[in-house]
This record gives sequence, structure tokens and C-alpha cells, in this order.
Amino acid sequence: MLNLIKCGIGNIGSVKNALNAIGVEPTIIQKPSEINHKYKKIILPGVGSFDSFINSLRKAELYDQIKKLVLIDKYKILGICVGMQSFFKSSEEGIEEGLDIIKGNLIKFDVRKEFKVPHMGWNNLKILNSKSLLSNLPKTKFYFAHSYHAANVEKNVILSETEHGVSFPACINYKNIYGVQFHPEKSFFQGQKILKNFIDLC
Repeated sequence: MLNLIKCGIGNIGSVKNALNAIGVEPTIIQKPSEINHKYKKIILPGVGSFDSFINSLRKAELYDQIKKLVLIDKYKILGICVGMQSFFKSSEEGIEEGLDIIKGNLIKFDVRKEFKVPHMGWNNLKILNSKSLLSNLPKTKFYFAHSYHAANVEKNVILSETEHGVSFPACINYKNIYGVQFHPEKSFFQGQKILKNFIDLC
């Protein structure tokens, strides 16, 4: 039903398990030749630093391939955590250029505020648009683990926001591109619903 990218230091086992729980067996992708073009959906999980993740995509020759599939062939893609962050052009965390398929950039949470950095644990979504990815959620509390967040994102792209010292985009959608800053695979039934909504997209 979809292609699950395995790249960088992250263990995609929890994402695969969450997909298995809703009856989906993904095709695991570590290089372009493994992409199953019968299924025009991609999940891109990511952990670790922005630069290391981008470099791992380049090393696996998936950086340009993902851009082509998404921008030209119009595959639907769901980025998770650093996977979502990779959609933007740049991050204060490093010097590498992201995929640059959504306008915006990544900035660090203000450590001078009383909120802890990294932002780690459960937090609520403020849903701005309940269409598609966020439809019929059983709960709106999700698990986060990050020190950088998206900024300068066009308002119509933001499906939901979360507060942690500042309001930031937690879920985004631009055409065939979807992203979540939280971890649906660690967010119980509501996370599984996010994944199912993505799979069910036409």
C-alpha cells in the first residue's frame, strides 16, 4: 500500500508496527531501486539532527528521487518529525539544504523561556483544519520529541498547531505533501488514525 523510507540512524520498527496494527504491510525502502511504484504513497520518518538526516538521504541516493516522485510524479508523502522538517529549505540546527518542497524554515525553541527544550512528551493539537489527515481523531493529544520547529509557514498550509512556549505548526499539508511534527507511531489509537487517514487519501 505504501513505501516506508528507512534512512539515517532511526529505527522504523515502531512505524512499521503501527502500520501493521491497522492492517498495512509497507515496502521498506533503503535505495531508489526498491521503491514500489505501484503504490504512490511514501512515509518518511526521521530522527536525529537535520544535517545527518539530509546527508543520509543523499548518501542513499534518495534525496533527488524523493523530490522527483513528490514534485513531478505527484506521489503523496507523509513526513514524521525530522522527516517533516526535511521538507523545508533550511534549519538553524545545521547548514545542509533541505528538500525545499514547502516554504518555511526551522528554528530552535527559545531556551530563555520557562518551557523545557527539547519539547518532549504529550501535548494537544489545536486543529485549524480537520480535513483529510486529521479527520475523526479519537483524541487530539500526541507525542512530541524535538528541539526545533517550523516557522514562516504559510497559514493555509497549517492543519494544526501546538503550544510550547510559542505556537508552532504541528501538522501541515500542501497539495500532495503532508507532515506531522509529532510521532503518530508513539501516539496510540489517535496516531494509528493519522496513518490510516493518510493511507485512505485518494
